[in-house]
Amino acid sequence: MQTWIPYAFAAAIFIAVRDFISKDIIKNFTYTEYIIIANIIIFIGTIIYLFITKTDIRKIKTPNWSELGIILLRLFIVYIIVDPCIFNSLKLCDNPGYAKSIINLNTLFLLILALIFYKIEFDMKKSLGVVIVLFGTYLIY
Repeated sequence: MQTWIPYAFAAAIFIAVRDFISKDIIKNFTYTEYIIIANIIIFIGTIIYLFITKTDIRKIKTPNWSELGIILLRLFIVYIIVDPCIFNSLKLCDNPGYAKSIINLNTLFLLILALIFYKIEFDMKKSLGVVIVLFGTYLIY
């Protein structure tokens, strides 16, 4: 088994748990309230982690302008576009599984981007996978 597969399964399991827990919590908050509370907790957790691991933050690689731009773009996409969309879709739907079945179509969009930019071959097996994902999403929703 390739080494990335257990990490991917662990991420899938904990994302499902996160989304299940989130459904009830997000009913009580706006996205702004939620993100402020979450970032305060993350900041405190990061400081505790740095103290426990005795990490010297002066040794952290300083990103060049290009890397910093990509990091900022990613943060913008995550906090201004993706998280609010996920937050509101989970908040407004009756069953979080419905929203996540559509959100998880990101796999198909990632496949398309990989095909375009990484020149990955698209064969019958991948075509069948795309059809199964689309059909599965249709059945869940």
